[in-house]
Amino acid sequence: MSHMKKNTFSGRWDEKALSMGWTAIPNALFFMQRPLGISPTNFNVLLNLFIHWWEAGTWPYPSQKGLASRMGVSVRTIQRSLDEMTEMGLIKKTATMRNHPRYKGRNIYDLTPVIKMIEEMAPDLKRTVGNKKSDSQEG
Repeated sequence: MSHMKKNTFSGRWDEKALSMGWTAIPNALFFMQRPLGISPTNFNVLLNLFIHWWEAGTWPYPSQKGLASRMGVSVRTIQRSLDEMTEMGLIKKTATMRNHPRYKGRNIYDLTPVIKMIEEMAPDLKRTVGNKKSDSQEG
């Protein structure tokens, strides 16, 4: 790792740390939590949906049981969180049939709404966060 630049992704993480893959998420999403009223649990569920989004146009469909197990919460907590984010307009949820060969009854979670929010809010957030940084550096 010493031959890699420290400011590159692979320069910060070794292959052991990346052995399960990695997920690229715009920093703006982290700054949007409070303005959009996204609770810590909902944010964690949202991040877990993003790790299941492998290609554009194919939305994630993780099992609620798997999400609950990974997060250390109940399946009911996951269901409430997904319902809340649907009501907030962050995600769209589509049910599937158990006999579907691919989805096997799992819900499909369309992330288009939150992606559009990130695209729309990011420029203003960048200005706001940038102004706060310069203000704190002056004092």
